Amino acid sequence: MKPSAIIILLLTISSCKGQVTMQTKEDLFDVNHGVSLLRIDSNLIKDIRFVHFDSSVGVNFPAEYAKQKFGKNIYWQKRSFFTPDTNLIKRIDTAITKQYCIATIKFITEGWQNTLENLKVDNDKKSLKRARKQMATQKKRFEKFCPQWQHDLIYHDRQYIGFITQDGEKIIYIQLLDFRQDPYNLKPAFSTSWIDGWHGWFETNTNRLHFHVEKGLLTINEDL
Repeated sequence: MKPSAIIILLLTISSCKGQVTMQTKEDLFDVNHGVSLLRIDSNLIKDIRFVHFDSSVGVNFPAEYAKQKFGKNIYWQKRSFFTPDTNLIKRIDTAITKQYCIATIKFITEGWQNTLENLKVDNDKKSLKRARKQMATQKKRFEKFCPQWQHDLIYHDRQYIGFITQDGEKIIYIQLLDFRQDPYNLKPAFSTSWIDGWHGWFETNTNRLHFHVEKGLLTINEDL
């Protein structure tokens, strides 16, 4: 099997787990992990906008902070940033409610299809058969439980930044964070820092989505 096929398969499985699984015991978070916080400059705090939903809060970061946070990354250097308005944020909340399962199953399916294509090229029939079986099992489980997972997103607080691609498409980058369990005490930083991290809580209590403004479409990583 090509290394790329292995990587795609593992990333797909890992991403799906992160998207649809929620830990329920505090000790499951007790693993090696990392946290990265970049607090917004004090002179930009006045430009933060909050949107209050029934069971969660959204933090809309200004373009200046988005540039500071992401602009130096090589994958973001050809993008510019803008500050989404409050009405757009409310529109996005409706899209999350309606489109989350559709976007996630598309992401899962495309990941598996890439893996299957690589296995076909390698003529790895044994691994191909196993991958197809795993894909079918995962899809069945997802279709069964996703409506409940989608409903539970109402309890996830949200962070937003707006950016414009090299092709001129406006996209809102959304991070959903479930603070009903907060083992690393990150909630106090939620309103002033984009919360990054890895392992533990981050793999099970966070989701990252994209909203394509002109299309009104929710996706996962399709602009990358």
